[in-house]
Amino acid sequence: MTIMKQAWMITRQDFRKNPYAALWTLLFIAYLGFTMSFAVSVQWGEHAALSPVADFIMLALIPFLGFFYNRRAFKYLQEDSYTHMLAFFRTLPIPMKAVIMSRIQQAVLAFVANSVIFFALMFTLSGTLRIYASTGFFVSFALTWIGYGMLIQAIYIHLEFLKRGKEYFWLSIVVMIMCGIVTIIVRVCGANLVLITASYSKEWMLLSPVMWGALLVGALGMFTSYRVTQRKLMKRDLT
Repeated sequence: MTIMKQAWMITRQDFRKNPYAALWTLLFIAYLGFTMSFAVSVQWGEHAALSPVADFIMLALIPFLGFFYNRRAFKYLQEDSYTHMLAFFRTLPIPMKAVIMSRIQQAVLAFVANSVIFFALMFTLSGTLRIYASTGFFVSFALTWIGYGMLIQAIYIHLEFLKRGKEYFWLSIVVMIMCGIVTIIVRVCGANLVLITASYSKEWMLLSPVMWGALLVGALGMFTSYRVTQRKLMKRDLT
């Protein structure tokens, strides 16, 4: 059996064990989309410039579209659920690379499902983004940010498999701080990432070099995370 088939078996079993995960994920992502639509609309300021708050929210929250919010995700800090999961899989005749691939499959599925909800709400409710309204712009803008989200999600996947719950939490805080630093740097330079991606998406639509570049970087990030995590996980002590 190939790694992809073994990974898919794990993915399907995980969904069966967490029947309410889709509902919790739907509610959470709908909340994020609702919140972001107002952040973009209300923060519209002078000289066609958005507040840096919009940039920070997008940088910090878009990677969370790559999660399904099940019990394991909610309990990782209190119960170190990711480490316990890995310890369990080590007792089974399943290669660890299949477990990692399953997590990547779940991330891709989550991005597909969650992005439809998130960006549909964001575009429907945001008066700011509706001025660019077209199907090509909608898809290009969403895919640009999904590419970024995949890159950061690759970091989260790496941390899930190699760090215990408390370490994972604090390193996640570091990622948030880095998002804040990037937001400040972009603001100091007099730019805004949401407006930049919107402008490229409006002008180039599905030919946007920013969109294709983001997707390429995101895919490379996932591939690198898979290879590096696989190599280091073999040496990790799960006791």
